[in-house]
Amino acid sequence: VVSTQSTGEQYIIIMSEDKYELSAVLAGHSADVRCCCMTATGHIVTGSRDGTARVWQQNPNTTADTPAANRWQVTCQLSGHHGFVNAVATLKATPDFPEGLIITAGQDKMVNIYIPGVTDPIKQLAGHTGGVTCLSTGWNGTILSGSADCSVRVWQDMEFREELKGHSAPVWDVALYPGVGTYLSASGDKTIILWRDGKQGTVYKGHLDAVRKLVILPDTTTFMSCSNDGTVKHWDSAGPCLSTVTLSNQFLYSMCILPNCLAVSGEGGNLYIMKDSELSQNIQVPALSVWCCDPLPDSDILVGSSDGVARIFSSHPGKYAPLSDREQMKEQLSAQKHSKQTVGDLDVSKLRGPEALNDRGKEGQTLMINRSGTVEVYQYSGGSWQNLGVVQDAYDKEKHELDGQKYDHVINVDVAEGAPPLKLGCNNSDDPWEVAQNFINKHSLPQAYLTQIADYIKQNTGIGEKPLSYDPNFCDPFTGSGRYVPPQTGPVPATTSGTTRHFPSTRVLTENIPDASKLIKKITEHNESVNDNVKLSPEEMNHFEKIAVKTSEGVALGSQDMELVAKLLTWEKNLLFPCIDLARSINKSSPKFFGFTDKLGIIAANLSADSTTCVRVSLRFLVDVTCQHTQHCVDNFANQIAPAMDTLNTTDKKFVCMALYKILYNMTCVDTDLITYRCILDSISKLLEYIKRELTEKDKPETMIFHLLVAIGNILTKNSQLNQFVDKSLIKQFSNSKYNHKIVVTASEILTL
Repeated sequence: VVSTQSTGEQYIIIMSEDKYELSAVLAGHSADVRCCCMTATGHIVTGSRDGTARVWQQNPNTTADTPAANRWQVTCQLSGHHGFVNAVATLKATPDFPEGLIITAGQDKMVNIYIPGVTDPIKQLAGHTGGVTCLSTGWNGTILSGSADCSVRVWQDMEFREELKGHSAPVWDVALYPGVGTYLSASGDKTIILWRDGKQGTVYKGHLDAVRKLVILPDTTTFMSCSNDGTVKHWDSAGPCLSTVTLSNQFLYSMCILPNCLAVSGEGGNLYIMKDSELSQNIQVPALSVWCCDPLPDSDILVGSSDGVARIFSSHPGKYAPLSDREQMKEQLSAQKHSKQTVGDLDVSKLRGPEALNDRGKEGQTLMINRSGTVEVYQYSGGSWQNLGVVQDAYDKEKHELDGQKYDHVINVDVAEGAPPLKLGCNNSDDPWEVAQNFINKHSLPQAYLTQIADYIKQNTGIGEKPLSYDPNFCDPFTGSGRYVPPQTGPVPATTSGTTRHFPSTRVLTENIPDASKLIKKITEHNESVNDNVKLSPEEMNHFEKIAVKTSEGVALGSQDMELVAKLLTWEKNLLFPCIDLARSINKSSPKFFGFTDKLGIIAANLSADSTTCVRVSLRFLVDVTCQHTQHCVDNFANQIAPAMDTLNTTDKKFVCMALYKILYNMTCVDTDLITYRCILDSISKLLEYIKRELTEKDKPETMIFHLLVAIGNILTKNSQLNQFVDKSLIKQFSNSKYNHKIVVTASEILTL
């Protein structure tokens, strides 16, 4: 029996005791399902990072034996977006549109409106200057859209009505109160804003991270929110927070109200079912992220996840998927979790669950419990068990897979263009600035994001957080630098000669290596346009496809394979860029390719090509060469420094600088002769001057400057004779406090050598 706050009226909810189980699987998208909803006609709409929205219809012949994957079928694929589809919604039926309307929003800053069953939009609503992240609709034809441009737009009858500005970070959700003119918006600035008649009202504060989802409760006097901070909050619309439930130490992305429960979805593949503010069930989905959840009839729940699949869960046994499908999902989960069953030497499965907290303890006693696979630590104090936190051991230390590679950490990064969070992998030994720069390069993000992403990596993984100090008598065999010593309080001690923080360094910088199998289509296309004397025959093309497979799988190539690849590198400059990208992939799996083909000069010659793409891939190849074959090629590569530096004369300034600093830095990570070092040192000075002169503060070039200074330090610690050739006046400029701490410290260290 529940009483409403506004009227005191009571109503009864009949709660089913049946657990939620898998009912149906909607598979077809090729990337994350980011959003989902149900139309007035009983169709399901899903939006994906694959750039499409799909409409699904239930199979009318579904029985208890029908496989989960055959219970819903795609009836229509909606076109019109360029980039991720971030949000979907529906408008109720009207005389003009008796089946209602479907609304989608995307990374392309557009809101599209569709008639059900028609693939092309009948109207596109333009106006946002950033990707549109969320949608909400009202009974009277009102559409709310929130965006990465930090604004909310109100549309009435498919026309722009007003813009609401008040947030300082991307808007992640919007909601409408019944009636006209009252809205809620949630943002990455950790706040929720109430809007009345176009004016900002109450600002709700309390979440410690981005607020991702809002739900206005049926009595309309209260609402709920979930956040990246892992909490669900219940708010009085008048202002105060009524309650907070901590569900997870991971991000929460979405939630929905059902007649008998609240469903919340989030990171870690979790779908939480809450009843009476308590966790009733934790459903595990075999995916890293459950991005969205939406209510369906009969209290069923629709979710979309990062594996490109939407699923329906039901609490009605008659609607459960066949046992074989449910067991298959459990096997998928088991395969993901088999390495998460211990924390140190502790068997998590043998720990008691939350019921252990009902036992009375002794003052100061500690207790570990197993809450849905997570080990929580409690201490008995003042007559009750107090939560001390979560045990982080085997779960955090296990390697996580992303794009075929294993990492200590895989985290989500919300990009400012309004795209859904992108996955970022890093290891405990990584430099967060290097990881951030590689992430920016991989996703073609603005360079201005560098500091923000690096800080975010440090906050969410702990890597690179603590300043380093070194024991001069200890040398790490891997990095060539000293061991880590816990930082001391108080001022940083002055650096003395021979005791440096950031150099010498032997850890090279890399570029993301392309997947060779994905280059086949482009090379096949270019093969039709090249001169006949270098064109690949059908037999050679078949052989080439096998080479691509070998390279993708990391299998070393034989001499016949490499002769064919060498032939590709003789193509005309305007057609050559996919061949150079292929050479980059091969260099990773077949280190002797560089020595075998000796094509460095050919590739370096493309630095003067008219094609920006060709120059870019050539520079990336040279980064790979200095990274993977440093000992072999640095001496010979000195001849290519001049043409590489000449690329500074192109209009592609920022990219060229990002490639050149890696090339020059990598070349200082091994020993070479005095003349080569002098050549590298001169080029570093030239590049530092160029960066200071041509790149603005908006470009955030800190990581380039830092690594170039480390490169100078590398050279000087290996050969002190070169100290006389260092432009100390230039270095002194970077010891100014206007630069970040790492740059100031490193510049100061060089000046003391």
